[in-house]
Amino acid sequence: MISLYFVNISFNHLRGKLPSVWMRIVASYPGSFVGNPELCLLGDETGNCQETEKGNSRGRVLAGIVIAVVVSVALLYTLVVRRLQKKHSIDQTVLYKRQSRTEDLPENLKIEDIIRATEGWSEKYIIGRGKHGTVYRTETSNSRNHWAVKKVNLSSTNFKLEMRTLGLIRHRNIMRMAGYCIRDGYGFIVTEYMPGGTLFDVLHQSQPRLVLNWDTRYRVAFGIAHGLSYLHHDCVPQIIHRDIKSDNILLDSEFEPRIGDFGMAKLVSDEDSSSTRSAIVGTLGYIAPENAYSTRLTEKCDVYSYGVVLLEMLCRKLPVDPSFEDGLDIVSWTRRNLEENEEYICFLDEEISLWTDDEQQRALALLELALQCTQSMADTRPSMRDVVASLISLNDKHEKSINNT
Repeated sequence: MISLYFVNISFNHLRGKLPSVWMRIVASYPGSFVGNPELCLLGDETGNCQETEKGNSRGRVLAGIVIAVVVSVALLYTLVVRRLQKKHSIDQTVLYKRQSRTEDLPENLKIEDIIRATEGWSEKYIIGRGKHGTVYRTETSNSRNHWAVKKVNLSSTNFKLEMRTLGLIRHRNIMRMAGYCIRDGYGFIVTEYMPGGTLFDVLHQSQPRLVLNWDTRYRVAFGIAHGLSYLHHDCVPQIIHRDIKSDNILLDSEFEPRIGDFGMAKLVSDEDSSSTRSAIVGTLGYIAPENAYSTRLTEKCDVYSYGVVLLEMLCRKLPVDPSFEDGLDIVSWTRRNLEENEEYICFLDEEISLWTDDEQQRALALLELALQCTQSMADTRPSMRDVVASLISLNDKHEKSINNT
């Protein structure tokens, strides 16, 4: 394993001699070998292990020093982080106190009107809940419009960043902020009300079950892709959503999709345009594999999540569905079914089996695109601009086949 970069075998009570190529790892990461008192960390000039008491003693002393240093650094790090967190919390409180009555709401709409219309934020007006707030439906007497109002606790979210992000966006497939208000420790974001609800509700909650034909599924898939392509390639700075899922896709009365909830969005500056440092964020089942081992994420994490949404629409299964075997998500479940079944259509949504042959072929082409988007290696996934081009090409082929017939 000459290319091995890092290994940690601490506290395993190992004994004997380490591989010679590991000596550079010992030098760089000595704490990774502690807790093995009989393990040879030193060698003589010939490379043989010094099995003398002196060698063992030096190893134990080295291990003790390393442990002491690691513990000290960990304690210092904890104290610094806590101090910074406390300072950040204080700064945020001061900021929002200064802006406690800041608002920029649509004409003829006041926060008092919204509070009255929702009967003091009654639960019966709730149309959505998320990690970053609760969404209410409201219709005021002095406005003909129906509004959706997202209420967030300012102490648990970066409301200012979300407002800034939404203020940059102008696209038909992305929810547009109509106004906002900051008051009494809460932030309120006003958007247009989407009568079609969320894609999650349409796929998994609607009773009776909604019939979704090819045109509807294609419209949703294309609209989401178009919106993401805009965020990734046309916005300056680039915006990575980081929480694409069916719950964050809103639908109008014609099933035209809007991407919503930018509470986890990341604006990528010019000096770091290729990637962004990030903690693990997102929703189980939609999170790209690299989120587990990398803190530098690119827009390809959105591409992966988009692929999961495509599979969700084609299979009408949850990303982590109760019907799956333990340890499987919709991506691994789909790939296993493709390996085990010659008839690919059999594990897709049962409605698809009733479509025409041409529509079924297009569904399989969309399935192939979903698998490309959910490749385990980020670099092998297409860009959202390429995804849009693929969807346009898919539709063009369909139109040509109709014209030929």
